[in-house]
Amino acid sequence: MALQKVENIPVQLVGLVAIKCHIKIKSIAGNKDGFVATVVFTKDTPDGEFIKIKDYCFTPSMEGKNFIAQAYENLKTLPEFAGATDC
Repeated sequence: MALQKVENIPVQLVGLVAIKCHIKIKSIAGNKDGFVATVVFTKDTPDGEFIKIKDYCFTPSMEGKNFIAQAYENLKTLPEFAGATDC
């Protein structure tokens, strides 16, 4: 499971550049009170050029889907991921 989205990435001397990113959760950690999902952005594909890494927090449901699926669902609710598609 992963997401795809065009990200505007700041590039020195050029400004913002639109790059199609492959977005994948690298790891999650936490407990019933909260999780942190570490998300990796790469260019175009899972093995593409590294763009950035960022942590996102969410509160899991103990009766819901597995925690990784919940993390992806949570990401898609954030304004930063508007327009992201499953891949």
